[in-house]
Amino acid sequence: DSAVTGVPMVRIEAPATLSPGFRFDALYDGQTFSVTVPPEGVTKGQMITVPFTPTMKVVEAIPINNRSTALLGHWKDGLCDCCKFGCFHPHLWYAWCCPVVLMGQVLTRMKMNWLGDAALEETEWRSTFRKTLYVAIGYFVLRTAFYVPPATVQFVNGHYEEVFPDVPIWKIIIHKVLILTFAIYVLTVLTKLRRAVRAKYSIPEERCLGCEDLCCSLWCTPCTAAQLARQTADYEVQHVNMLTVAPAWVFNLILLSWLLNSGVFFLWKGGWIIA
Repeated sequence: DSAVTGVPMVRIEAPATLSPGFRFDALYDGQTFSVTVPPEGVTKGQMITVPFTPTMKVVEAIPINNRSTALLGHWKDGLCDCCKFGCFHPHLWYAWCCPVVLMGQVLTRMKMNWLGDAALEETEWRSTFRKTLYVAIGYFVLRTAFYVPPATVQFVNGHYEEVFPDVPIWKIIIHKVLILTFAIYVLTVLTKLRRAVRAKYSIPEERCLGCEDLCCSLWCTPCTAAQLARQTADYEVQHVNMLTVAPAWVFNLILLSWLLNSGVFFLWKGGWIIA
């Protein structure tokens, strides 16, 4: 069809169930264009092919499926649609094991620096993922080095009581400061990132007006990182694997540190598990 009409065609996802002839604005490659619902109508989430006719004149349009497509004014999916592309999709596992890695990738897509601010130069946003990766690795390494075992409940003198590990107070303080500092960093940057994504795609707040970005980043950190990743990429047509997000050794290191800090360690040859 594109060859006949001279108008490039793109695929978009319907934001809702809409009747034939309904018009709405969509965003493709950073440009807004109008979409008219076809005669058969559409259902929410349905992928449809439409002509790309931006409101502003462009020199060259990108062929179908070469760039991610998103609608203005709507999220592609819900906050809890983490398993939309299956339970083994890379973005889900990174969001669950280390959302900072996924956050770094989305920051790079949005051309922001590692602190969640708009990058002033290309070299700044191109180094964003590497810097957030250093933050994540540094945190997990330090937290493992200053790991403090949790208190246990033991039966002493005829009753149960909480027994704290014999750990120097300085080590406990460093452990707590590490956790607090990392948590503040993730919360601050993820809140800024979500606000920037909403601004780019003209998505209004729906709940907790005035602090929706903060609430989602605080209470639903993995789900928020995963939703932002899906919003800024087209996983419907773009194949990804673990190496697309980060090198394999990075994932293995983060997973090992996560297991150690969770009190779980696997020793395959010995056939035993410490939990």
